[in-house]
Amino acid sequence: MVSFSRVLSAGAFATIMAVAPLAAHAAEISPPTGAGVANQVEAIKPGSLSAETVYSAVASAKPADLGGIMNYCIQSNYLTASEAWPVLAAFNKKTNDVPSNQKGNMSYADGSTGLLKVGGKAPISLEDASADIRKQACAKVEARAKSML
Repeated sequence: MVSFSRVLSAGAFATIMAVAPLAAHAAEISPPTGAGVANQVEAIKPGSLSAETVYSAVASAKPADLGGIMNYCIQSNYLTASEAWPVLAAFNKKTNDVPSNQKGNMSYADGSTGLLKVGGKAPISLEDASADIRKQACAKVEARAKSML
């Protein structure tokens, strides 16, 4: 007579063997990074983006990208909300990137997640820069937005 524990062990072994290839395949697939261009962001080691790369992206960013990044900066506490919100509100009103009909600009949405498009190249994520670079980049974003008002 075959013992119950042996049958259970064989069943458990068969289940593990059937699931193992699925688990291995899942480990090879990167999870999606977000909406829009966020899916195009390459895996970059956090903190590896240089100040030059980030500041250059900020300097060449289009208004919708700037508004979104400024929103990210406020939400991430790199800019003081009481000072930056009025600037962002005026900037959004001028650019109409967040219209009242809820049909906003995808660049603004991506920017709000910390993504910044760089002139036709793959977007960069501010999350891949050091906290000091992010803070300085946010100050540059605010200054640029103010200058465009």
